[in-house]
Amino acid sequence: MLQEPNDESFKVREEGSKPNSSAGRYKTLFEQINAAAFLTTLDGKILEANIKSCELLKYDWDELMDLNLRDFFPYTTDWPQLVEEISSKGGLNFETENIRKDGSYVPVEISISLFKMEENPVMLALIRDVTERKKIEKRLRESEQKYRGLFECTTDGVIVLDARGEILDVNKKTLELLGLEEKDVIDNNLLSMGILTSESLSIVTKQFEQLLSDRIVRTIKTKMKNKNGNFLNVELSSFFLLRKDNEIDNFVLIIRDASDKMQVEKKLVEEKEMLHDLMGNVPGQIYFKDRDNRFVMVNKAKAEQFCIMPRDMVGKTDFDFLPEDQARDIFNEDEELMKTGDSIKNKIKKLANDDGIDQWFCITKVPRFDAEGNVIGIMGVFQETVEVDEPE
Repeated sequence: MLQEPNDESFKVREEGSKPNSSAGRYKTLFEQINAAAFLTTLDGKILEANIKSCELLKYDWDELMDLNLRDFFPYTTDWPQLVEEISSKGGLNFETENIRKDGSYVPVEISISLFKMEENPVMLALIRDVTERKKIEKRLRESEQKYRGLFECTTDGVIVLDARGEILDVNKKTLELLGLEEKDVIDNNLLSMGILTSESLSIVTKQFEQLLSDRIVRTIKTKMKNKNGNFLNVELSSFFLLRKDNEIDNFVLIIRDASDKMQVEKKLVEEKEMLHDLMGNVPGQIYFKDRDNRFVMVNKAKAEQFCIMPRDMVGKTDFDFLPEDQARDIFNEDEELMKTGDSIKNKIKKLANDDGIDQWFCITKVPRFDAEGNVIGIMGVFQETVEVDEPE
């Protein structure tokens, strides 16, 4: 049995005993263990402890020798049950907390082995401080929670794949888009599930190849199929998850529902076509100006006033086409409208063209606003009208 440091068996080494002395050899091994080590009776009475035990629990060695192993365990520990389990299994590995001399708690990993010494059962308890490991595990859990929160809350579908296309993870949005359940997706191969059309399959494969060659992958519009075989308008993009050493870990496919977007784009195209038809067929002059009074769009009738094409007026002002005094009047009027937000409707006014010929126009002008209500320009409609008698 290992003895206390002042026991004769250990004094022999100090007096020059042979290096292979059994007591000296095992005492050295006991002290060199990279953990707090206790040799105790079955009921926990401490028979021996190493220096690391003092370092871990903040006791002097003499103080430790007057304590019981269970003195370091939380008060809620069922010690009889623990000893019974150790006895029945011949040993036990578990994690708990130990109480230090100052009352603080330290997370530990404990390995207890049961054996006989001089026909008496004894326990060898090795206790390791796992504070740093617990901190790392906590950070990992927090990181995982953040990742999972972002993963599940994003409005895009996200599928995580391995190099063979096997689905490792999928978020709720993906399942909603495809009308599937998680059990229908996890561990299945994306390329053979039937949710990709021939076109989208080609896109995913190409994006995978582009990422492998360090190329930037652009988002591409295509179609996928849901559980019922209905086609979905989607936008697909991809990226790699990398390990710390920049090695490729997983392939991530982003699926964005483009149905609403495509409907909006279709509506914008239709509205643009209607505006084009309107601008091209209304006999009156129509124009749009920006905040600096520059033309951003004019119709054919407006451009014909100056015998040019509509595109030739874009970016220019009335000063490029009208006499100085007329251009100045229009400029001042437009500035006032944009400043006040007021409008002019059906105002009759005489203007001279480049040939000096007077023309009468019915004029309507309204400011243009953005979504936040800020003035961004002005729109005008000049409709030529009959000659009006001027007041004497």
